[in-house]
Amino acid sequence: MRRTTTTLALAVSALALLTACAPAADPTPRSSETAAAPASPTPTDGAAVASPRECDEVDLIADAKVTGADLSACVIAFSRAEGSGHLHLQSADLSGEADFVFGDDPATSGSVTGADGTTDFVLTPAEAWVTIDGAWVKADAASGDYRAVIASTIGASYRAFADPAASASFLSSAPSWTVQTDQDTVTLPDGSDVRAWRLQADAPFSAAGVDISEMIVWLGEGHRVVGTQATGTFGGVQTTSLQQFTKWGEPVTIEVPKG
Repeated sequence: MRRTTTTLALAVSALALLTACAPAADPTPRSSETAAAPASPTPTDGAAVASPRECDEVDLIADAKVTGADLSACVIAFSRAEGSGHLHLQSADLSGEADFVFGDDPATSGSVTGADGTTDFVLTPAEAWVTIDGAWVKADAASGDYRAVIASTIGASYRAFADPAASASFLSSAPSWTVQTDQDTVTLPDGSDVRAWRLQADAPFSAAGVDISEMIVWLGEGHRVVGTQATGTFGGVQTTSLQQFTKWGEPVTIEVPKG
């Protein structure tokens, strides 16, 4: 149970692009051969993809330098502008998916599957619910039920990190990033291919108690957040995880369990 709940809490943190899970197989997308192709498919309605003004300092061109503060502001602005989406989490010993809502009342619901089975969760600013032994448990740090205390720990992680604004202190901890020479063709879990620029932290950094040796952020046309990957060390264990984002801006309904 301890391992499952620990990885779940870390997966929840990934919703804000905070990355610390389990050793992953090499998930690096295929490298492209031409940098001139569109960064992502043209919208079906033919409308141009507009970037938030906060992304003006993030030039998606080969070898461009970007500060961590500017990258963080861009990612936050894009997330808030889209308002909702779907997260896919991948690592060597677990996988997960979640629908999420960003904004003044961030919320998320999803599941994480690992060696101990599948754990579902629903998290809102006011409540946290987690399935333990197949039953929904409401978070309560003062409860005499250890399951409610575990759910509370996960909920606390959510409230600290799930709002995209909280990612500022994380991405900004890497002072500088470099846009790589060529775009990548990223294959998303829904089978679609997206062209995206790969921005890589120029040096190791530490944030949120994790020592990050490498981190990558993929941005597509309009500075669309396509994915993140990081390798870091927490508690003496080196870990790597990959997050990919789909369904940006699509309606999301998150319902709190009835207990």
